[in-house]
Amino acid sequence: MHVRTLILGAGVTGLSTAFHLEHQGDTDYLLIEQDAVPGGLCKSEQREGFTFDQSGHLLHLHDPYALQTFKELLGSNLRRLQRRAVIYTQGVQIPFPFQAHLGYLPPTLRKECLEQAQKAPHIPHPATFKEWCLASFGEGIYTHFLRPYNTKLWGTDPAEMTAEWCSQFIPRPKLQQMQAEAREQKGLGYNAYFYYPLKGGCQALTDALASRVKNLRLNASVTRVDLTARTAWINNEPISFKRLVSTIALPKLLEMTRQPALQSLASRLHCTGINVLNIAAKKPFNAFHWAYFPDEKDPFFRVGVQSSFSPYLAPEGNSSFYIELPSHCPPTPQTQKLVLSRLAQKGIIEEKDVLFSFWQKIPFAYVVYRPQRTPAVAQAQTLLKENGVYLAGRYGRWEYSFIERGFLQGKETAGVLTKDLV
Repeated sequence: MHVRTLILGAGVTGLSTAFHLEHQGDTDYLLIEQDAVPGGLCKSEQREGFTFDQSGHLLHLHDPYALQTFKELLGSNLRRLQRRAVIYTQGVQIPFPFQAHLGYLPPTLRKECLEQAQKAPHIPHPATFKEWCLASFGEGIYTHFLRPYNTKLWGTDPAEMTAEWCSQFIPRPKLQQMQAEAREQKGLGYNAYFYYPLKGGCQALTDALASRVKNLRLNASVTRVDLTARTAWINNEPISFKRLVSTIALPKLLEMTRQPALQSLASRLHCTGINVLNIAAKKPFNAFHWAYFPDEKDPFFRVGVQSSFSPYLAPEGNSSFYIELPSHCPPTPQTQKLVLSRLAQKGIIEEKDVLFSFWQKIPFAYVVYRPQRTPAVAQAQTLLKENGVYLAGRYGRWEYSFIERGFLQGKETAGVLTKDLV
């Protein structure tokens, strides 16, 4: 079998690439997906009237084209929400982001954070995430929130990460905002508002995209990619291609090529996995959309309330939660007991409220920006493009990203492929 374009991975980016190729009149492609349903990590699971995503998958839509397309795809099955996010730390609950709500902290801690913010060092070109935090907020905010929370999230000390990713994702309020009394400041950050399907979870979006893609093959695993022969083995069947679009995890693709120069780059790319505990509860809960937990005593770093995104995600009078833990916290009954104990202390949920629970393991969750990441990705992109391979998406380009960007990269890639035919 031969196709002009072979697309690996039917997550949002792979589906978007095929969707836009179709719009451009190019139907000589094949989109393959290893799972039985499309969506990648943007899949949803139905259990006993509850809908669970694979941890939090929200639509942060800022680009007019993406917003318009998603509205066309989902129609009335799309709602816009204003973020309600909080932080539990030092025995108090404060609104997110931490650095804009110091007035909610105990007086001694607030004073420390403000004094250190005023003394923040001038670092013109921060080399590490730690330096960026110190230059932006000072030692206090870094010590009490940014360092412990991000160490949990990334599984890496901020001093060992670069700062190239963070300016878009971490709000930087002005000093006078940081000095404000206990008053919630809305609108800060790229996720101040978000969209979410009313019914079906995040998979409603990927299902809508998939319904407009003709050449999709499911239960199809790629095991090897021969760049010289421009051939991929899909379920042990050779499929030749003119060009290949990869949205799968970049280290996996590099290993599949069996080329030493590319395989050596894979060892320079790092990520952290997470374990997600999903809980269906027999009580309503709508105090927040999600919450952050920097304190060491809490094994989880974030808790989301899935049912708060839409009333159709849980039966009336019930609620659903996803609890995100670092991969070193094992998915065991003992871990669940500890999680519920810590959540009960905060008045969120108790063990007696649990109807059922289950675990999800996400091995590729967050790409870690160690110093070797960017040069390795750039070198991989150059070598692969010489052989007709294009990278797209959060895991294809090995970056920290969100759904809208993956969708737009699919559009961008389809445009490049179409121009390549002229």
